[in-house]
Amino acid sequence: MPGRAERDPAGTDSGFAFERRDAPRQQSLVTRLISGTAPSRERLRSFRVLGAARLLMGTILLVWFAINALGGGSRVGIVVSALYVVVVLAQWMLSLRTRRGFAWQVLTAVLADLLVFGLLQWLAGVAARELLVSYTLPVLAAGVWGTLRLTLATASAVSLLLLSQALAGLGGWGSGHDLELFAAGFVGAAYFAMGLLAWQLSQRLVRQEQRARSSEMRASRQLAINRHVLLAHPDGVLVLDARLRVEAANPAAAALLGMPGTSDELAAGSWNLEHPALAVLGQALRGPSDALHGVAPLQIESVDGLRLRVRVQPLRHLPGGPAYVVFMQDLREISNQIQQDKLAALGRLVAALAHEIRNPLGAITHANELASEPGLSEAQRVRMTKLIAQNADRLNRIVEDVLDLGRSGVRAPLTLQPMRMLRELAAEFDSDPPGRVRIDAEDPQATMEFDPQQLRRVLVNLLGNAQRFASHDPEAIRISLRGGPRVREIAVANDGPLVAPALRTQIFEPFFTTDSRGTGLGLYICQELCTRYAARLFYRVLRQPQPHGEFVIGVIATPGAG
Repeated sequence: MPGRAERDPAGTDSGFAFERRDAPRQQSLVTRLISGTAPSRERLRSFRVLGAARLLMGTILLVWFAINALGGGSRVGIVVSALYVVVVLAQWMLSLRTRRGFAWQVLTAVLADLLVFGLLQWLAGVAARELLVSYTLPVLAAGVWGTLRLTLATASAVSLLLLSQALAGLGGWGSGHDLELFAAGFVGAAYFAMGLLAWQLSQRLVRQEQRARSSEMRASRQLAINRHVLLAHPDGVLVLDARLRVEAANPAAAALLGMPGTSDELAAGSWNLEHPALAVLGQALRGPSDALHGVAPLQIESVDGLRLRVRVQPLRHLPGGPAYVVFMQDLREISNQIQQDKLAALGRLVAALAHEIRNPLGAITHANELASEPGLSEAQRVRMTKLIAQNADRLNRIVEDVLDLGRSGVRAPLTLQPMRMLRELAAEFDSDPPGRVRIDAEDPQATMEFDPQQLRRVLVNLLGNAQRFASHDPEAIRISLRGGPRVREIAVANDGPLVAPALRTQIFEPFFTTDSRGTGLGLYICQELCTRYAARLFYRVLRQPQPHGEFVIGVIATPGAG
C-alpha cells in the first residue's frame, strides 16, 4: 500500500514517508508536531475535504484582491493569492493521489496558510478585518491532524500575527489603539479555544475509530472462526431464526437431511421447515415434546432413511430476536463409535488379563515340574504344593474379579445414612493396635443414594489399602464424612507415603498394581461401582495439617432408580 514503505522503529507508519533515516533529529522534531500514525481512510478523506476548503478560500481571496485592485489597491495581493491557489491545488492533487508523506502534507499546509494569510492580511491594510476568518483553516488543521504542541504553536502564531499587525498601526495609532490590541488579543484567545476544542474532538474521534476498527477486526475474526467451525464440524448443524427459517447449515446437515445446494445457498434464508427435506424435522420440533426448549434430544428418520439424533440449543437473548441451534448426529456413527470403544476396552482387558494370568500359570507349571522330580524331600514337596495352591488361588481371584465386572449390575439405590456402616467398618479395621482409625463427620445424620452392599464393597477396598500403607500410630487412618444433610464426600486417608504423581493417572486402570499379591482390579471395580451410582472415585493430595493423600467418593447427583 502506498505510504507504508517507511516505518518507525516500533513498526508503525509515522506518516513521514519522505524523511531520511539518517536524520533522527528532524524525524523526532516533526513527529512531535504531527500524530505519528498512518492516516486512516476517514482521516485522509477529511484532509482532502480541508484541501477543497483551502482551495475555495484561496479563490475567494484572489477574487477579493482583484476587486480591491480595481479600486486602486495593491496588485501584489493578486499575485500572492494566485500563487497560493496554485500551491493548494498541487497539495490537494497530491493528497488525492497518495497518502505517502501525510504528516509532511499536513505540516506544509499549516505553514503555508500561516505565511500566506499573514502576508495577505498585511497587504490588505485597513480592510484586513475581513480576513481574520481565514486563520480558522490552519488552526483547525493543526487541531485535527496535529499534536497538542502543533495546535498551541499554530494558535500562538496566529495571536502574534494579530498583535504585531495591531502594534504596527494596522488599524491606526489614534484613540482606537487600545481597542485594536484588545480585539487582537480577544481573537487570538478565541483561536486558542477553537484549536484546543478541535484537538480534543480529534483525539476522541481517533480513539473511537481505533475501538471501532478493533471491534470490526474481532467481529470479522469471530465470523471467520465460526464459519470454519461450522463447515468443519462432523455433526450436522442448523441455525434457525424465530420463525424457524434456516439461517445457516453446514455440509454435514445438508448431507444428513438430503438438502441440495451449497452452504451459501442454504444460508440465504429461503429454506424453512416446510420443505420436504426438512418436514420430518419440522414436525418433531413443533410436536408436543417441547424440543425447541432443549428439554431432551429427539430421534427422527430423514427422507433417506437415516436415523438421526437431534438436540436443540435455544439462544434467546440475541440481537434481532431469538434463534435455535440444531445439532444432528447419525445414530449409525454413534453406534459404531460405541462398538469400537467397547472392542478397544475389551482388547485392553483381555491383553491385561492374559498378562496377569501368565505369571501365576508359569509359577504353577514350574512348581509342578519340580514336584515331579525324583529325590525331592517331603518339605520341598509341601513347599511346591503350597506354591501351586497360592498361585491357583490368585488365578481364582483374578477370574472372580473379572466376573464381578459383569455380575455387578446397577441395583436400585436406597437412601441410607452411611455413618452406621462407617462405624462398623472402623471397628473391623481398628486393630493392631486399637485406636488406629478415626472418624470425622460434619453431619452424622447425612444421607446419600447408593446400594449398601456396593458401598460397603468400595469402602472395604479403600480401607484395606489404607491399612496396608498406613503407619501403626494412633489415628493413622482417617475416615471423613463431609456434607449435610446430603453427603457430599466420603474420604479415606492415611499417613502413609503419597502416590507418586506419575502413577496417579494409572491407579484406576485395570490390572495396575504395585503389590505383587494384588490383581490390580480393586480400584478399577470401585470406580466402576461409583460411576453407576452417580458418584466418582478419585485420589486427592492435601497439604494440611501435613501432606497426605486420600481416596474420595464424591457424590455428583442423586441417581435414578435402575
